[in-house]
Amino acid sequence: LDAIEGISGNKIAGDVMEIAEKAGITKDSVMSHLESLNVNEILDTAGNAVTDEKARRELVSSATDTALDFVLRILPSMPVPPFDGVKDGLLYKLSNLSMQGFKMKKEDIMVEIAGMRATKEKKKNPAAADAPAWAVIDNATPVRAPAGQKLSHSMDSSFEVDMNAQDHERVVKATELLIIDVQGISALLDNVEWNFEQTYMPYLKGEGKADVKMSDGSIRLQFELRKRKKVLEDSGETVWEPVLCLHDRSCAIEQVDLVLQGESRVTWIFNKLAALFKNALRDYVVKTIMNILTQKSGYILQQLNENLAPYWGVILRTTGLNMDELVEADDAVIVASQPDEDEGLVELVWRKNLPLGMNLLLNDDSGRLKVVDFPRGSQARSVCNEKEIDPEIFNGATIVAVNGSRYDFQEDLFDALKNPSRPKAILFELANPEDAARVKTFVEGSSGRHGKKKMSPSKIDRERTPRVFAVKEVVFSDDKEVGLAFMPTIDDLGLAVKDFVEGEAGTVLAAERDGSVHKGDILTHVNGTLVLGQHGKGRQRALELLQEEGNSRPLSLSFSTPYLFPEIFEKPSDGVSDLGGPVELKLKEENKRIVLCDFENVNGTAESGGILIGDNLIFINGQPVGAGCALMGQHQPPELSEVYQTLREPSNYPVALTFARPKQQTGSRWTASASQKFSAESAETFSITADTFEQLGCVLESKRNLDIVLSDLFAVPGPLQTVMRPHVDRNGRLELSVESINAQFVPSYASTGIVMNAMTRSWNTNGKIEIVFCDDERKQWVHQLT
Repeated sequence: LDAIEGISGNKIAGDVMEIAEKAGITKDSVMSHLESLNVNEILDTAGNAVTDEKARRELVSSATDTALDFVLRILPSMPVPPFDGVKDGLLYKLSNLSMQGFKMKKEDIMVEIAGMRATKEKKKNPAAADAPAWAVIDNATPVRAPAGQKLSHSMDSSFEVDMNAQDHERVVKATELLIIDVQGISALLDNVEWNFEQTYMPYLKGEGKADVKMSDGSIRLQFELRKRKKVLEDSGETVWEPVLCLHDRSCAIEQVDLVLQGESRVTWIFNKLAALFKNALRDYVVKTIMNILTQKSGYILQQLNENLAPYWGVILRTTGLNMDELVEADDAVIVASQPDEDEGLVELVWRKNLPLGMNLLLNDDSGRLKVVDFPRGSQARSVCNEKEIDPEIFNGATIVAVNGSRYDFQEDLFDALKNPSRPKAILFELANPEDAARVKTFVEGSSGRHGKKKMSPSKIDRERTPRVFAVKEVVFSDDKEVGLAFMPTIDDLGLAVKDFVEGEAGTVLAAERDGSVHKGDILTHVNGTLVLGQHGKGRQRALELLQEEGNSRPLSLSFSTPYLFPEIFEKPSDGVSDLGGPVELKLKEENKRIVLCDFENVNGTAESGGILIGDNLIFINGQPVGAGCALMGQHQPPELSEVYQTLREPSNYPVALTFARPKQQTGSRWTASASQKFSAESAETFSITADTFEQLGCVLESKRNLDIVLSDLFAVPGPLQTVMRPHVDRNGRLELSVESINAQFVPSYASTGIVMNAMTRSWNTNGKIEIVFCDDERKQWVHQLT
């Protein structure tokens, strides 16, 4: 101002000053405004500006690292379930689908947070070799990061923060706070397996490998900034904090190439037909990716909220958002805010000419056709097992469509289900747990099944009454031999009864004749003297006393029931029956011990052998029954009671049963063959074997012409349960811990999963398991005697 006044003699400067003074801009007025300014506030603002500039770059770098970590780790590991179904009478299936061949380029990744954008630098980067070997560089296929390492991308070498990309005139919405946009995604799905089968003339079928290429894919994730309550640890005060949640996600694949390989002469025909399924396959993969993006959103949200926590202040200042204006978030919203509209829809395909095998509820309050359950041995359950789907998830489900058709009236939908034509594709909408429970309760109430149920002793609520332990004393008064052979106990605490010794000419001696001593019993006292002690001391003392006083009479020997029980379980060597195994044993963790608490029944030989409800029994040990009699030219089949009498006769075991099932035949594309009369001559046959009647696990009923048909299946006790049942006390309790497996002691840190895996591995590899069980309560009591 002084300088301007100093040139007031200048004509131009004078004119300017005159205009300025007329406008009220004088030296005094300017100085008065300067004096009113808060210098400290100006300096703080300038400092924040410098600091925020650095924080913004760190913020975008952190968000970019987290986004890349998510994209590079999650996408390649995405599982894609088999793609199968029925289209215009053509059965199709593509399996072994995988996203391991996922590829992308760094320049096609865009991360925008609070209006600031991070993209790959346009300049060539010869230092790409400095990036981790497992990161995606240009067209390199990514692999997982080494254990303990995180994705790290230098903003200086790989990505740049485009601060100019922030449009200061544009208002940043809370729903668009963070956007991850990936373009140019491609994938090569190797070793895909294909299978096609035509159900009408000319009945073509084929299978082989396929190459699937996907290109021009894109994924977009949009995250919203909300707020949630947080309790401060120091003061206990409740405050609001910002939090990111998933707002929207999208996925698209523009191009799909499907090429079938195979040696069949008709492979070229199926390649023509495959063109019909390219769009359906693309939609299927997109849907799978969308579902997984939703399910895995919790992973990236946790990382983002942790990494961005130091920058919430910068974010709010940069965007101009106010905490009071943010929408409150809950946990459900944070994990997944917009589930896919097709989520919960599952399609199953029935191919066999047997009943569908579904229990249905026709009079539900919703007016829709509901599934009660898929019973054991049904074709429905078999279809689920083939697709590795738990059949229990369909309890309470709604039937939506049949063979791709949806019906306005439930009567028409039910008629479509009753139509015997195969294959039949049924689309289900899975029920939530509350609706499934409602359907179950309604059916049980209507059928009168809500009364008392018969329960096995192991399922009854048991009152733990105190157990009473005592030694049993046996006094030998005559001069005859005692007749006992001893051995060291498993833990070398003393001596145990190994066997009974016979007298001359095979006579039964005193101990066996008394009946109160059993093999395995522990010798606790000799003539009132304790003969128990760890590390072999008890065994040595017992041997000394028996040698000194064994021939004296009367001789008092006291015994305790053993607390260690070695058991050897073996698979049958003849292969006649192969059911059960470690799955029969229900384990729990208790006091750092793995305890056998119950038994699990297993599939009987009929169910294990793939026999389904509706199959016809035609032979028992080669003798015809039911429809088998007509096949063999016999006119009088046996009655159902005679069939059961034959099956219950122990001398007929091991038994071989042959069942027949109608072959899948279709007269034409439009007519069904399932309505044809059953013929044993043209049916497929299946044979099973069993060691006992109890192993069969099936119910038979007599149909017209005395045909014998399987009507139900049920679980049966397995061989391990049969061996261990005597250890259940009269109150239905088991008191046994797993002491060792194959002579390996079970450590205190072992979990039920570790123990079960060890048993299963031995059972599958060696065909047997050696397990020592321990009654911990009795063991403690016996050791207290010492």
